[in-house]
Amino acid sequence: MMFPDAALFDYVLLDLADGMRANPTPPADALLCDRWIARSTLQKAIRRREVALAQRALANLYGHDPRSVWRHLSIIAVEDVGVANVDLLAQIVAAQRDRSWRTSMGGDWSVMAELVRQMAESNHCQAACDLLLRANNDPALEPMREWALDASMATLTAAMADSTLPLIDRGIAALAVGGGLAEGQPYSDPAAVFEIMAEAGSFSHVAATCQQAWRVSRNPMALLLPFVWQAWSQAGGAEIVRDDPMPAAQLIEGVPGYALDQFTRIGNQISRACIATDEELQGLLARAGIAKSAWARTLGDVLFLIEGGATVRRLAWDRAEYLRQPNRWLPSVATLGHHLPAILRHCRDKGSQFAKVRSRHLSTPRAGQSF
Repeated sequence: MMFPDAALFDYVLLDLADGMRANPTPPADALLCDRWIARSTLQKAIRRREVALAQRALANLYGHDPRSVWRHLSIIAVEDVGVANVDLLAQIVAAQRDRSWRTSMGGDWSVMAELVRQMAESNHCQAACDLLLRANNDPALEPMREWALDASMATLTAAMADSTLPLIDRGIAALAVGGGLAEGQPYSDPAAVFEIMAEAGSFSHVAATCQQAWRVSRNPMALLLPFVWQAWSQAGGAEIVRDDPMPAAQLIEGVPGYALDQFTRIGNQISRACIATDEELQGLLARAGIAKSAWARTLGDVLFLIEGGATVRRLAWDRAEYLRQPNRWLPSVATLGHHLPAILRHCRDKGSQFAKVRSRHLSTPRAGQSF
């Protein structure tokens, strides 16, 4: 039985109100960049625990479209905070649901700024994201994906409910039921996933929170977070944290270089410019069998592995670490195969050259026109 929404979300708003009273609302000092760079900065600054920078990126997004910010916050909470602080995800979806409460607390900016502060200062867990990446991109799991797409609803339901199965198997079954495994898949019934997990143990509040997060975000990671929570609980709810290796941030007119990734227009321009002047990198990509049309996207994935996904205070527990191996399963990880370590070494060695290219591109009038 699903935990009742009213009882759950009224409770967590009390905690959020306490946090807001204890922390003054910062001014909405917007980062000067386009909204795609701001969105990238927001998420990556939260990963790096850079509170002030994350709040400035938030102010940029808030100035463009306050309503869309709720979707961004719910996705970041599922992807980067996860089981480390599910109550924080509950606070986000509870605040999003209750406009009158937000007004009573000083308005959307005050509430959002506090939520971003808490996300940045929280421990982090990216296991739901890693489960999704591996389920979709690991070539060794293709037989499992094919099985799930052909299986009956009853078979998939049984797999989801069986806590003795590997987490990856249950995650693929959940995606096959709820959506997110393949275009045109036979089933797309997210409610069934959450109902099964609500009945699976003493954590229906997690299923209820994730169901509301899915309604806000429509992101398949929300389908997977209850399975990750159950696995983490079975592992003892470990609180061992570690910081990922992290290159120093490069600031270009106040914008961090790590935000210029493959999900921004200028990030793709920078990747193409870096490749155009790097014959050794061109050779590495060619020997890996990557089509020229995919070189920029591939470099974007590699740079994400080096810096964009780097996280501080990340929960380290056995199944979460397994999902990340040998590297986080971005699309290019599978296509590069055994060539990936050499390309990672090369890109780390070329960090200063990449920084110069970023600086030139972000300082040009053409980049500034989109601010």
